[in-house]
Amino acid sequence: MPPQRPVEAPRGKREREHWDFENVYVRGDRGGFLAFGVIAALLIAVVWGGWSAYKWGLHQFDPSGEPGEVVLMTLQRGDTSASISDQLEELGVVESATAYQWYVRLKGGANFQAGEFEFQENSAVWDVIDVLNGGPARVAQAPTVGITLVEGLTIEQIVEAVEASDELQFDGNDFLAQLRRGNYSSKYGPELPVAPEFEEYEGLLFPETYSLLTGSTADDLIVQLIDTTDRVGDRLGLDRAEDLVGYTPYEVLIVASLIEEEASVDGDRAKIARVIYNRLFFGMTLGIDATTVYATGNRELTGTDIDSDSPYNTRKVLGLPPTPIASPSEKSIEAALNPEDGPWLFYVLTSRDGTHSFSETHEEFLVNKEICTNLGFCG
Repeated sequence: MPPQRPVEAPRGKREREHWDFENVYVRGDRGGFLAFGVIAALLIAVVWGGWSAYKWGLHQFDPSGEPGEVVLMTLQRGDTSASISDQLEELGVVESATAYQWYVRLKGGANFQAGEFEFQENSAVWDVIDVLNGGPARVAQAPTVGITLVEGLTIEQIVEAVEASDELQFDGNDFLAQLRRGNYSSKYGPELPVAPEFEEYEGLLFPETYSLLTGSTADDLIVQLIDTTDRVGDRLGLDRAEDLVGYTPYEVLIVASLIEEEASVDGDRAKIARVIYNRLFFGMTLGIDATTVYATGNRELTGTDIDSDSPYNTRKVLGLPPTPIASPSEKSIEAALNPEDGPWLFYVLTSRDGTHSFSETHEEFLVNKEICTNLGFCG
């Protein structure tokens, strides 16, 4: 057989047999890898940004690090949440006044007592709220004004004392007008309405030194005066007056006002009370000129004053006067509730120290009165 020609591979196939496969690389889609990288970077940025924002926000409420030095801050009455937050931020107690306000709103607001508080610098907002809720280390004292009403004043004299005050923000006319139109009541007031011509609140405005907040009104003072009478009366047992002496609480206040005007030394008060009750018991006039002085306003009584038919003329009219004649002190009320035992029906001033002499008979009284006359006390 003739020799056969070798079969040649197709041209393309021959060329491929000579490729250098070590230099061949399989290459993917570069666009897909790029998108993945961008998304990953964005996710990292978002997570990192969110974490940083969270840490920053938390820092506004709870600063990093330990609390610092003690800081004193005084809250005044009327301070608002905004003013409190600003002070806290300025003093370095909280990181952010805004964060403090947001937290307070979230918790529903707060009412804090005025006073001086002890905080620490660099505190968490919730720790500051705990301090505020716990109350001040020292309570703030509100500005006050004062007035002293001494024992034995009448309403007219109380009005004069109010008028003379340089501290009160109302005058005597304001006080009297408020007293006239006010609907005040004392548990120890009269059982029946007082006649219009008499002072309804006489003897019910307790003598004391009073403190009032700056800006207080005449009404505020009147309420304090009457409330103090009730409180003192409660403490002394004025509600048991009928059991103790057989007279109503209001009648005992009338007796106490007479004692207040008559007694100069404490040792005489309970004795004068006994004389008054004894004379009432025996149906005698009291003969206490202080009641007529109250009605007339005259310290030196005239014959006309002494002969008048005024219900306050106890030389002529039986029984007690219709109202107290002054604001009695606690000691006089106590004496009226606890008269000293004794048969006395008379008393008269017999000593320059203000002491009276007491007697059962008119004859004894005349002897004592001569002493009074010799001393220049009796006319």
